Amino acid sequence: MKAMLADRANLALLAVALLGLLFGLGLMAVGRPGAATLAFSGGVIPVLAALLVEILRSLARREVGLDIVAAMSMSAALIFDETLAAAVVALMYSGGTFLESFAAGRARREMTDLLSRVPRTATLHQGDTLTEVALE
Repeated sequence: MKAMLADRANLALLAVALLGLLFGLGLMAVGRPGAATLAFSGGVIPVLAALLVEILRSLARREVGLDIVAAMSMSAALIFDETLAAAVVALMYSGGTFLESFAAGRARREMTDLLSRVPRTATLHQGDTLTEVALE
């Protein structure tokens, strides 16, 4: 259940990042750079917020990952008003996170299917008789 919730959150972040980037590019194409900046930022900020929460959780577990680089890239791009660059980094990060959770979910399902096929009993040959015994 928890993994399914995380998968949905990752998909939502990917959708937000993609829509922000596409909407911003559309606005740039029609000559609305100010509105495009808002659209790019709107796609980046939720991804950055989720990333910062994940970084804090990782640090609490005394783990350090490369997510910090993505957070610094998005933050710096926003600070220097390079919102298109921030949107691209947000899309790359959220896309990678989604693909990772998709692959983990698929591996989990495959492992569950495989383990469901494990025999629960064995046939024991003793003399002239065959006896079915539990593998426990």
